[in-house]
Amino acid sequence: MQVISTKVLIVGAGPCGVTIANHLGMYGVDTIIVDREDDIIPYPRAVGIDDEALRGYQTVGLVDVLLKDMIQNTAARYHTSRGRLFAEVQPQAQPFGWPRRNLFIQPLTETTLRKGLERYACVRMMLGLDAINLEQGAEGVSVTVRDAAGQETTIKADYVVGADGGRSTIRQLIGVELRGETYADRWLVVDLKDDRLYAPYSAVYCDVKRPSMSIDLPYGHRRFEFRLAADETDEEMQSPENVERLLDKFYPEGTPRPTLLRSRVYLHHTRVADRFKVGRVFLAGDAAHLQPPFFGQGMNSGLRDVTNLGWKLAGVVKGQLKPAVLDSYDVERRDHALTMVNVAKMFGVLYSPRSRLTEALRDIFFRLIQGLPSVRDYILQMKFKPLPRYTEGIVVPRDGMEKDGPVGRMLPQPFVETAEGRRVRLDDAIGNWFAIIGVNRDPQAALSPAVRDRWLAMGGVFVRINRSRAHPDAKQVQEGTIVLDDVAGAFRDWSLRLPDAQCILLRPDRYVAAICTEQALDATADELVRLVA
Repeated sequence: MQVISTKVLIVGAGPCGVTIANHLGMYGVDTIIVDREDDIIPYPRAVGIDDEALRGYQTVGLVDVLLKDMIQNTAARYHTSRGRLFAEVQPQAQPFGWPRRNLFIQPLTETTLRKGLERYACVRMMLGLDAINLEQGAEGVSVTVRDAAGQETTIKADYVVGADGGRSTIRQLIGVELRGETYADRWLVVDLKDDRLYAPYSAVYCDVKRPSMSIDLPYGHRRFEFRLAADETDEEMQSPENVERLLDKFYPEGTPRPTLLRSRVYLHHTRVADRFKVGRVFLAGDAAHLQPPFFGQGMNSGLRDVTNLGWKLAGVVKGQLKPAVLDSYDVERRDHALTMVNVAKMFGVLYSPRSRLTEALRDIFFRLIQGLPSVRDYILQMKFKPLPRYTEGIVVPRDGMEKDGPVGRMLPQPFVETAEGRRVRLDDAIGNWFAIIGVNRDPQAALSPAVRDRWLAMGGVFVRINRSRAHPDAKQVQEGTIVLDDVAGAFRDWSLRLPDAQCILLRPDRYVAAICTEQALDATADELVRLVA
């Protein structure tokens, strides 16, 4: 039997697996990614991607090429059983630097992500291999894979990531269960191409009898989803005749009909793994959690997983971070994944009401909030979406841990201006690792030589963000400090709202590990370094 070795083995080459492979490649980590399929699955599954995910793709240098194949900043319209529009969700704010609602065709996106791996000699993709056995010990993990001809290979790795979907073999091999429920309702998903219907939005028809959805996708593609009745069989409703009948409602007589790509019946699940980490093995994406598509966060939750995990694995493998950092993955990700599953479940009540009474109460609520702008905008601008907030893990619980504080949350990403006069997004100016940001001050000046040296040894950087068009003296900093101009006023507003947040200690995934005054920076930075390095 052939035996090969690597630092990280990823099982599953879908969006989550290939995304974390891009993160690891960026950091120069020897990585092998395997998948049972010989090629990308040719039909779309996920269709929506949010701003948090796009920020992660910005980190690995793929966001611009990915966006070329996406419809950005799309609206979602919600209709009653009688067809009346009762809500339109189209968030305008871009706190993390990217639009919040975007639509894509999954095979195109996966093609771009795989092409991204070609940039890294340290990443190797091996397709057509099934994982059949896993053994782990104190020093590493051995996974046996088998090809279609029955030939077996053992891959030895320091760590393994199971991103192999809802029926995850890796999850089964490490003895982890997906806890939750599967709904009796069946949904028919219809994917079309050559669509000529002018409906440039997602339309949700919240009908008691037959809730459905129409989603406008790039390049003339469209998706429909229909809830099936209990007396309708899968085979019956997937027939071309019945699919055409369901589409009659949306395509007036004389309107050119699109080409049917596929129709398939799905069940919806709300399930979360009881552990995301067992020893040296991690679960991510659908292998770790499943949720209904009502909230459009299934794949996005998986991308949060791998963005959280990628830098931690890289830091540990390269010796910059201590292995205990990896324990924070389960602590930080599992609770939020469970929250998103429950929100999707509740959103299903809005989308798929069970009675006329439920529908009537929903419609009354949305009529009432039209007179309450703050409540209306909270819902229609998607401010209700639960964002991750880490109170445990890689955070320093000093100032800012109050409920609305910034610690443990993703830092907003404004545009800034570099010393050379280039206007760029914040992340592009400060690199892809730890950073200490001083607001109107050089953070190096507040550090003792010992803490500064330990921060630099860990690979961290120093950033001074000046108020826009500050006095020229503000550009005088110690060697190595990055100087930026707050041209968008974001950090001006930050300092006015949080006057004690003079220094921000930022993680590679752009979550705030700590905030503090200049006087407290040396002790706070020392505590963070001791926590991770």
